[in-house]
Amino acid sequence: RARPGATVSMPLTWKQVKTDLDPKRYTIRTVPGLLAKSMAWKDYSEGHRALEPAIRRLARSMKQAA
Repeated sequence: RARPGATVSMPLTWKQVKTDLDPKRYTIRTVPGLLAKSMAWKDYSEGHRALEPAIRRLARSMKQAA
């Protein structure tokens, strides 16, 4: 997507999701400034979960299916 005006993905709060939301506003040039003002990542680290239990369950499930 290396072209002028290409958009990028970024987190938004529900407060930022409005009917006038313009995806073209989120480009590689505008995102750093937007992220500096955004609270979308505020609680991100509180949602972390360990992967090991899920990996063990998946391994057991695969063994049973074999």
